[in-house]
Amino acid sequence: MVSEDGVFFYTGEDIISRADVMRFVEENERLASNWRKYRHYYKSQAEKIIHADPKVNGKPDNRLVNNYAKKLIDTYTGFAVGKPIQITLQEDVANTSLSEFNRARSMDTLFTKLWKQSAIYGKTYAYVYGANQEIYVTDAPPIECFVIYDSTVAHNPLYAVRYSKIGLAGRYSITLYSARYQYEFNSGDNGNSLGSRTVNPFGLLPIVEIKENDERLSVIANVITLIDELDKALSEKANDVDYFADAYMKVLGALLTDEQLRKLRDMRIINLKSSDSEDEPVEQLDVDFLSKPNADTTQENLINRIIDNLYQLSMIVNLNDKDFGNSTGVALEMKYKPMMNLSVLKARAFSTSIKAIYEVVFASDLIDGVSRDAWKDLKIHPQYDLPHDTLTEAQTAQALANLGISRGTWLKQISIVDDPRQEEKAMDQEHKKQIEENLDVLKSNHAVVDGDNDDDSQTRKATDQSATK
Repeated sequence: MVSEDGVFFYTGEDIISRADVMRFVEENERLASNWRKYRHYYKSQAEKIIHADPKVNGKPDNRLVNNYAKKLIDTYTGFAVGKPIQITLQEDVANTSLSEFNRARSMDTLFTKLWKQSAIYGKTYAYVYGANQEIYVTDAPPIECFVIYDSTVAHNPLYAVRYSKIGLAGRYSITLYSARYQYEFNSGDNGNSLGSRTVNPFGLLPIVEIKENDERLSVIANVITLIDELDKALSEKANDVDYFADAYMKVLGALLTDEQLRKLRDMRIINLKSSDSEDEPVEQLDVDFLSKPNADTTQENLINRIIDNLYQLSMIVNLNDKDFGNSTGVALEMKYKPMMNLSVLKARAFSTSIKAIYEVVFASDLIDGVSRDAWKDLKIHPQYDLPHDTLTEAQTAQALANLGISRGTWLKQISIVDDPRQEEKAMDQEHKKQIEENLDVLKSNHAVVDGDNDDDSQTRKATDQSATK
């Protein structure tokens, strides 16, 4: 079964058949036509303006592509995950191993890519795999990957499929994943089997879906008609400019020879009379350029209205708004509110997907000091790129610290702190180092400190006794 949102469901109790896998692959290819279109728009290849019918009779035919698809998605992605997502574990040893894994595998870059791809396509996938006794995570766009869920109310993932086309014959190389096994086969092979089978070392599906929203609706899909209309309006405006550059001249009341026409064009001087004979009646001479009605005001109003609707319907803030830089306080916060709401709603599902990714990663038992169930204890804290008043943040953190709030909590209030757990550890190390340095200074000055013997104690005792006598 395929839902209206493009989600695949399977009701069979036994292992899925090869024929059913191929039906899902064919359905995914049908859906992929829209995903490829969205990708083309993001890459400044707007199909409607590029493939529009050519103008007749050699008229100006500009094809301007305004890549608002990329601008909207990049602004949205930069706001939501431009700053690294804080992912921590409570236990120090486990958190250190997690931080080292994230740094070694550039997980911040991967999460940014997954967020952007899900915004473009409406959904995308993360793929966890092992190689050379190491664990890796990469992205898998929906045009080459999908997950099949069970048809119960829980909608648990049953299978995952990665595939690629082979040559021009319409054949596919397919890898099917279940919780227990991994199957590989070629659609061009004879037979009905699922091909070769190997054990799935994770015991879980290594492919995790990242969705933009419950409807798997792309950010571009909501405004694609506005983008097309904006491209058309600006292209026609450019055509008008070309028309005025090549305007026609009209000469009424005079007979011009070919030589005169050539001189008019080359010398740019007009010196005409209506007739060569002085006996003929003089006709009124009119020399002028043909002018086209000017619709500049109408065009500008249309363009401005389209651009305004682009940002309103996509819920992405327009950072180039001339009034944006002059806004402060509550007004600035309200300008960010739509994009903030959009990001927060997606971040909830995105955090769930991140936990699912680490569930597979930790199941490999290749992360030292991290148990298989540690993914349940992950603390995930997105850092939205809002304009920050660092002084106010520091004062807020100081006030919370004075109230006895835990250090990990008030450190999260400071936007320049990427990883509160690591920052706590660094603060402890610096404090310990400072204490050791202070002790060294005291020792160098022959001061008595706890746990040290006073080398001059006997001499001082004798001196005191002598003074008493």
